[in-house]
Amino acid sequence: MDIQTNWIKGFKFSAIAAGIKHADSDRLDLGLVAAEVPAVAAGVTTTNLVCAAPVEITRRCLKKGLCRAVLINSGNANAYTGDGGRLDALDLNLAVAHHLGTDLELVIPMSTGVIGNPLPKERMLQRIPELVLGVDRGSFGDVATAMMTTDTRPKTVCLDGWTSNGPFRILGMAKGAGMIAPNMATMLALILTDIRVEVSFLRESILYANSKSFNSITVDGDTSTNDTLVVLAGGAPDALELGPGRKDREIFSSMLDRACTDLARQIVLDGEGATKAVEVRVCGAPDENAARLVARAIAESPLVKSAFHGEDPNWGRIICSAGRAGVLFEPDRIDLFIGNVPIVRQGVLVQGDWESAAHEVMQAHEFSVLLDLKTGKGEAVMLTTDLSEEYVTINADYRS
Repeated sequence: MDIQTNWIKGFKFSAIAAGIKHADSDRLDLGLVAAEVPAVAAGVTTTNLVCAAPVEITRRCLKKGLCRAVLINSGNANAYTGDGGRLDALDLNLAVAHHLGTDLELVIPMSTGVIGNPLPKERMLQRIPELVLGVDRGSFGDVATAMMTTDTRPKTVCLDGWTSNGPFRILGMAKGAGMIAPNMATMLALILTDIRVEVSFLRESILYANSKSFNSITVDGDTSTNDTLVVLAGGAPDALELGPGRKDREIFSSMLDRACTDLARQIVLDGEGATKAVEVRVCGAPDENAARLVARAIAESPLVKSAFHGEDPNWGRIICSAGRAGVLFEPDRIDLFIGNVPIVRQGVLVQGDWESAAHEVMQAHEFSVLLDLKTGKGEAVMLTTDLSEEYVTINADYRS
């Protein structure tokens, strides 16, 4: 991301190395995004019953619909840390609020990393003054780097749009590579826009965008304790207002959808140990929810994902996974394609050398699988990865 796309009106950035996971590390691991004035805030958080302390605090903040600052750390999830974890998060938020001159209730915390370990709060508190002072010279890219764990690269997006009131920008960052699944994929995402949006419409827009993006990806089928997606709108006192007309709202929603979809795709492309990104599309289902269930069953099957890794067009595994999704369909009617190669037609394996053609398709870094159930109009897409030896290696050594 170049300097021209590293800026957005009303928001400032800072990131430092606080030694959160390892005291002697010089890796950026503590970031701050500060709005000039309280921005309109909306978002979604994990559906995991075991949710982290920062998620609990974020939920309370989002109910108010305003946010002045987001404090982000990697290296420690502050999850399953009890009352002590909640107090640690609040103490850090209080320090940020004090140095920014704002209210505690306007600071959102985001944490990612190892579950079950207490935050090195004292070490972090010592660095808060420096972090806040750095907002006048920090960069968006540094914060995107500070939120990474097993990610191999920052994930960012910048989009420019135009409404009847004038131009606006959306700037977004996300982290995630493993513990990624629908129902809020360990994923954090923060999206900023310099246009002020009514909170009810912002909530509606982010829920829809999330359903089509972050809730339509999977790497390993695990829903994290810390998943959080927040969008802040209008961080400047003279921020442009989104017009009330239908066209302006459609333009904004479309841009937000694009930003979320772009970040979600980057997460899958950087999936832990992934060598393939595979679009699993299911159509002809009884309804959209049924299509999502089938797509997810295929996309999360270890057998299917292993076949993807081996570039093996093992169509039986795909159909078998579809059959256990709890959706009624007639197996004798389905069509199955890998890329543009037909494998099954009307429930019957096609004739000819389909296997070598499908194998060639699967040698690409990205390809698609299409399953048509021919029972209705429901359609859904899930983006997934293959399952490699490196995934096991990364997660076997994660806490060290």
